[in-house]
Amino acid sequence: MSADGTFSRSKPSGSTSPNWRNRLLKLRAARLANTATLPGFCDSFGVLPTWCTIREPESSNVNAVRALWEHRQVLRMLVLRDLQKKYTKFRLGYLWSLLEPLGMSLVLWLVFSVLLGERALGLSPYLLFLSVAILPWWWFTKCVNASTKIFRRSRGELAFATLPPQIWVMRTVLSSSVEFVFSLPVIVLAVALTRDLPGMYFLFFPIAILLQFLLLYGVGLLVSSLSIVIPDLARVVKIVLRAMFYLSPILYSISNIPQSLHTIAAINPLVGILGLYRIGWWPEEHTSVAALAISLSVAAGLFIAGIYTFHRLKPRLLKEA
Repeated sequence: MSADGTFSRSKPSGSTSPNWRNRLLKLRAARLANTATLPGFCDSFGVLPTWCTIREPESSNVNAVRALWEHRQVLRMLVLRDLQKKYTKFRLGYLWSLLEPLGMSLVLWLVFSVLLGERALGLSPYLLFLSVAILPWWWFTKCVNASTKIFRRSRGELAFATLPPQIWVMRTVLSSSVEFVFSLPVIVLAVALTRDLPGMYFLFFPIAILLQFLLLYGVGLLVSSLSIVIPDLARVVKIVLRAMFYLSPILYSISNIPQSLHTIAAINPLVGILGLYRIGWWPEEHTSVAALAISLSVAAGLFIAGIYTFHRLKPRLLKEA
């Protein structure tokens, strides 16, 4: 360890095709959990690449953003390992990130557009209308459900004194985010089938992605830390998510919500975010400025609450790990 607290071992000069990267990605979770410290874990490969350099946290109050940035390469490795572990055991591999939301969109389209005939929900073309909201919802529900298991699943990994505990939350959010990106061709397919191209308001689509990412990180911090205190929280979260599916404008349009209830509906942070996803195709999907402000304010509140709760419960979390 150097004087600045950095563990590093340079790659030997002249080595043009090292195999440490593949070995690192294929390492089993059990090996990671049974290693006492991350430097020792990396030392087991014989050669430590510069991108796997780890810096010990300066203090327990180290800035979260800085801590995540300093451990970005380890975070990248963990995300890649999660994706490999999840998809390589299936013949279709990463195609399942497309097929799952596509299948759900087709089933809902068949029920609400074909079987029920005349429908009063949503906007046309309904398949595209559903797809644009189903994908963000799929991302949201998978990430929040996974957050309830983060520190129960990663008890051994928390033994790493060099890794801040919030890295395990960011790992879950990033893994689900990559799956969401992989699923975006579903929208491209729906656009091709319906021949309905987005307008200039499509610029709000990436803004919606960023807002949802920040919301998921805050909710992930909140749920993952509270799950240590409340063992039954995972069941409560499932019930809440099931209710949110029907209370969010996924199957229906914002215009289907009575005008008098728009302000109340805006308490759901997904109302404003889903509106930003859809506004590129359906400008009428935007809520009033007041309702959008309420929705985004609730999202910001959840983000702040997640950071605060995680900070307060971190000592207990590390003690029980």
